Amino acid sequence: MSEISHSIVPVNSNSHLAMIVAFNFPPCASAGVHRTLRFTRLLREREWNSVILTATPNADSQIDSKLLQLVPTGIDVQQVDLIRIEEVVKNRLRKAYRRPMTQAKSQTTRPCDASSKAPSRRIVSSTISRLRKQITELCFAIPDNRIGWRKNAVARGLAIVEQQQPAVIYATAPPFSTLMVGHDIARRANLPLVLDFRDPWTRVPWGPRNKSWLANRWVARLESRCVHAAAAVILNTEELRLDFVHSYPSIPSEKFVAIPNGFDPELRSRVDSHLQTFETLPPPQHAFRLLHPGSLYRNRDPRPIVDAIALLKKQGITIILEQVGYCDPTFELEKYAADRNVAEQIEIKPPIPHDAMLRRMAEVDGFLLLQPETALQVPGKLYEMLLYQKPILALCVPGAVSRIIQTFSLGTIAEADDVQGISTALSSLDRSTTNGGKWGEAQDQFDGRKLTHQLADLFDRVSRR
Repeated sequence: MSEISHSIVPVNSNSHLAMIVAFNFPPCASAGVHRTLRFTRLLREREWNSVILTATPNADSQIDSKLLQLVPTGIDVQQVDLIRIEEVVKNRLRKAYRRPMTQAKSQTTRPCDASSKAPSRRIVSSTISRLRKQITELCFAIPDNRIGWRKNAVARGLAIVEQQQPAVIYATAPPFSTLMVGHDIARRANLPLVLDFRDPWTRVPWGPRNKSWLANRWVARLESRCVHAAAAVILNTEELRLDFVHSYPSIPSEKFVAIPNGFDPELRSRVDSHLQTFETLPPPQHAFRLLHPGSLYRNRDPRPIVDAIALLKKQGITIILEQVGYCDPTFELEKYAADRNVAEQIEIKPPIPHDAMLRRMAEVDGFLLLQPETALQVPGKLYEMLLYQKPILALCVPGAVSRIIQTFSLGTIAEADDVQGISTALSSLDRSTTNGGKWGEAQDQFDGRKLTHQLADLFDRVSRR
């Protein structure tokens, strides 16, 4: 178990303390970090100080050390190691049942060509593999593969309660094991619990799913237990709030509150500076450049966009797609673009630090937002895009994303798999930032300071209760 702590600075004697349970926190650079960091900093304006309970970064963590500079002085950040329970068990079994290498070699049989297996053997092998995955999940990954931090995190959280006496426990997810940590601490300490769902859990439209019906039932019970125990449940879109109201009809609807992600108000000056720097450069004499600032994986499939770009090329219209961030290699995007004769119009670049991404967003002509097959979620990057006042192409179904784009006239919408519709939407994009968009209204509604004050109001209410 390890820990980092910023020196604790005395705060206003009238202030309250919230324990924020967040698996990811700076220097980790996952998507949910910015929301948690913004709340941590701006809650102080409403006399709410924070102590952070988080996980120690590991080899899988994406690190951005500059984010540490944004953590306010005086915030106590306590880290707990993630234990990979499955690996611990495997290592113990290996030690317990390790045989001499000579014995193992003597029992080795000749490899069998998989292609020569009878169909029945392949079916049996596939069934055994599927069952093994289901059993592994049930034993080591309910509700997710971060559950290995729960025991030590709860112990550390209870120690924090005893030492610092917070007035409320706030837990943000995913990963959803974090909600279980918050639930356990709040129950044992008899403190009000506030849950923050940044994404759906058991009713996720697409994404990682449990591998068996038993796991799905188990996880649904865990969600229900956490939701019923909470004093308040935050959902980050109105559509997701209504989903929870509908799914938990026995719970008063006022328990469910929508607080969107929004943007950090501190970004305004940085974005303005980047935009001014770009404006001093010679006017662009290039094709329209569309940027997707984020990861492409699972249902976020960029290949229909490549098809649309190829279709426009035949019509004499040139669009450049710039992907900055992780791109699932199974898409084979470079080969896919080359096969359609648009290889020079598709640029794939690795992830970059947040501030570098902000600069890059100032240099392009418009943005691409991919949120297919879910009406409940909004990518966090949409809110930062508002500060640039550049047209947005959103590939989505009717729901949270389309509502924001249409309400504030921020760009255009198409279905994620509709090549003709995407090409029509692309051809309608305009470099001009004065295209009738209600940018000021959108920025006012999704200002992170205003949204944090809503969270402070919620903390005030549940802590009084």
